[in-house]
Amino acid sequence: MAHLALVIGNGFDIDAGLPSKYSDFVDSPEWNKLCKRFHGLMYSSDYKENSLITHLQKVYGEKDWFDIEDEIYSFVKTHSNCDNRVIADICNEFDAIKNTLVTYLKRVAISVKASEDKLSRQLMHALEQSPMTKNLIYFNYTSCYPLVGFTYHLPKATATFTDVHGSLRNEDIVLGCDLHPGDKVNRQLSFMYKYNMVKQSNHIVKNLMTAQEIIFFGHSINEMDFGYFRQFFEVVSKSFNPMRHLTIITYDEESERNIKDNIRNQGVDVTGLYNNLYNFTFLHTKKIYNNDQLENSEWDKFISRIVTKVTRGITYK
Repeated sequence: MAHLALVIGNGFDIDAGLPSKYSDFVDSPEWNKLCKRFHGLMYSSDYKENSLITHLQKVYGEKDWFDIEDEIYSFVKTHSNCDNRVIADICNEFDAIKNTLVTYLKRVAISVKASEDKLSRQLMHALEQSPMTKNLIYFNYTSCYPLVGFTYHLPKATATFTDVHGSLRNEDIVLGCDLHPGDKVNRQLSFMYKYNMVKQSNHIVKNLMTAQEIIFFGHSINEMDFGYFRQFFEVVSKSFNPMRHLTIITYDEESERNIKDNIRNQGVDVTGLYNNLYNFTFLHTKKIYNNDQLENSEWDKFISRIVTKVTRGITYK
């Protein structure tokens, strides 16, 4: 039986209607309450200079696009020599940010269910019908919520679920940053490194390597998470046995370029992926929702392949 691996990023939740951008979080009542909680301490100029919350607020006001994990990395890089009191304050703020994010997502996710026309829901419905064994790899925290109405209806005999960064079910989430190649460990702030929060094996590379159908939906394949995928992309870009379909579902052509740049910046030959995959395709949700005829046709062919290809006895090449 053929295998399928689906990597789910925040763009999947956004497509389903969940306000899960970090900018949504920072605009929320929960964030405002958090800031008020620490407001008294921030009258001290020394505290302000070393406050993670202050840093995030400042950056959010200056940038059109905002990613908390990128900014945590920037904060760690610029705070490599702090006294113990400051480290304790930063740790206290960091824990408060994680707990507040959980509270926010629980509130907004509980009432969200994707409409029938949402691509996220269409894909999950196709997976329900597909005879392939499926590995669903969540990088979100919201997999316990029925955003698309189908996820946990998949038979456990043919589907496995991996919460890479924890979930809202147990309120234990992985939020932070990882090191870039060549970075030295900032031991004072290493409690904000993702690898120090991960508590269980996830077998992501194995699941990707054994799949004939690999799908990324709403994941930017960014530098912070690339360690999970590095071996897969390095091997596939140099393979001479093109047996896999790789489909990346993203918002538009600019986000496609960003993903390709992210992969290239990690030392992987993007041209090699086109050479050595049976099929390497980007699908743009913006075009599909705008009723682009060609893109809608490609989406329909993609869904049909998932649902019918194996059942008709057509094998993957």
